[in-house]
Amino acid sequence: MIQLDEQVTGAALMRFLRERGVPDACPMCGAGHMSLSVHDPAGVLEDEAPAVRVIHVMDDGSRRGYGEFLRVCPRCGFIHYIRDIEVLAFLEEGGENGG
Repeated sequence: MIQLDEQVTGAALMRFLRERGVPDACPMCGAGHMSLSVHDPAGVLEDEAPAVRVIHVMDDGSRRGYGEFLRVCPRCGFIHYIRDIEVLAFLEEGGENGG
């Protein structure tokens, strides 16, 4: 069963994008690399850093039903959101955190 609170690493998210054929180039300006947002304040976790995940919370405290991971173009600022439920389902098919 998909765990909505599962922590996803940057490496696992990149694996999902590669296996789904999502290009790394920015669709707006054509820059050759989109930056994946991860939480690694000390800069030591590298591929094992958890991917930043935006969770939408309603005024009553309930969740909207899904969250999103994101990539940002360092050239034009375009933000590419990836809905978490597809990533979590993909990881569940491939084992724990995509392993």
